[in-house]
Amino acid sequence: MIKKLFLLIIPGLFLLASCNQGTKVAGTGKADTATLAVLTFFDSAANYVEKPVRIEGTVLHTCKHGGKRMFLVDGTDSIRVEITAGNKIPKFDESLIGSRVKVLGVLKEERVDAKYLNEWEAETKKPVEDHSTGIHTGAKGHEDQGTQEKLDEINSLREELTKSGKDHLSFFSIEAISYILIK
Repeated sequence: MIKKLFLLIIPGLFLLASCNQGTKVAGTGKADTATLAVLTFFDSAANYVEKPVRIEGTVLHTCKHGGKRMFLVDGTDSIRVEITAGNKIPKFDESLIGSRVKVLGVLKEERVDAKYLNEWEAETKKPVEDHSTGIHTGAKGHEDQGTQEKLDEINSLREELTKSGKDHLSFFSIEAISYILIK
């Protein structure tokens, strides 16, 4: 009787143990995907850097230059979560604007410190090359701004950095692995 009971309990324990391993996210090799909300994204983003996350929101904007970024909102346009297209996503089509989507991705952090701002300022103050030869200057992501706009943004970030009392500012986004349109 004890042998039979033992033979029934052991496989049951293995089954329970295997069911409690967390869900693996395809493409990340990581377990336990956190579900974040747009409205509270920035309150908890630092806890999930380089971890798999899910988020749902309404597409406010997709970038026209290549479609590699879109921005999600949820009830207010004042809180926007940037989603970047991962390797498996060619682009975010403009037809997504106004649609509700669920995104699976990895939370990323870009840190801006005094060194970054000094380098950006030095790059901005360099003479502009001849665009007819195909040479183009400008910090990544800031190519469309004029020199004064860039300097104003740099100064604004310097002020924000000073007020923060930290050695860097954090900007969070999600690199999308996949997304689905919600009907």
